Amino acid sequence: MKVQGSYEFDAPLETVWNALFDAEILARTLPGCEKLEREGNQFRGDINVKMGPVQGKFQGKVDITDVVEHQGYTMVVDGRGPAGFGKATAAMRVSAQGSGTRLDYDSDVQVGGKIASVGQRLIDASSKAIVKQSLESLHAQIKALAASAPAASPAEASAPGAPAPGAPGAASPEAEEAAVAASAESRAEAPAPPHPAPPRPAPAPAGPSQAVFALNVAKEVTKELFPVRTVLLIVGLLVLGWIVLRSLSVGGD
Repeated sequence: MKVQGSYEFDAPLETVWNALFDAEILARTLPGCEKLEREGNQFRGDINVKMGPVQGKFQGKVDITDVVEHQGYTMVVDGRGPAGFGKATAAMRVSAQGSGTRLDYDSDVQVGGKIASVGQRLIDASSKAIVKQSLESLHAQIKALAASAPAASPAEASAPGAPAPGAPGAASPEAEEAAVAASAESRAEAPAPPHPAPPRPAPAPAGPSQAVFALNVAKEVTKELFPVRTVLLIVGLLVLGWIVLRSLSVGGD
């Protein structure tokens, strides 16, 4: 099964790249994630997966390979549990798009066991919906991260209009030393100004609850399996059949 697509984040490439390797951020974007830890270029975690009527806890690992800084990498996923197993190899590519970042993903997915019994079409629709919801949740985390990033402190500059050392009109070294000493003495006598507490970054929003996430995924799956046109056509046929049966019933009477 192929799962591929793209997503655009309203954040710089550096911010998106760092978030993609942050276990704490990723854990808040995955539905049913109970634990996610990073050890070097490998993630390990526990996650509850629901796909159709099948639900179960999976223990898995994700190996990160072929890393090209700020360009892309490959994920090799292996998850197993009582409900079956899932394996995937995904190529991830990022690129700057103006002030934002584009993520392209292309993966091959294999599932087996009970989870494969729900049918290929439902698996396809569920996988696409889960990826879509996860990326939207990750986008919310990244935007909060970008908004709370502290601004770079400006470099200290000399007072405007002060002549540079050695320039015409600059004070002699003796005069400069005297001025520095006087300034230091005055600062020592003056009470120290209170140091304001540094602003704390806004906390990243919590990811959607598993129930909300499952509801959103169910909506996406429904749209995937039953497009609006198909639903309207079925409803129209049912209404037409009811009218015909009603007419026959009335005519028979």
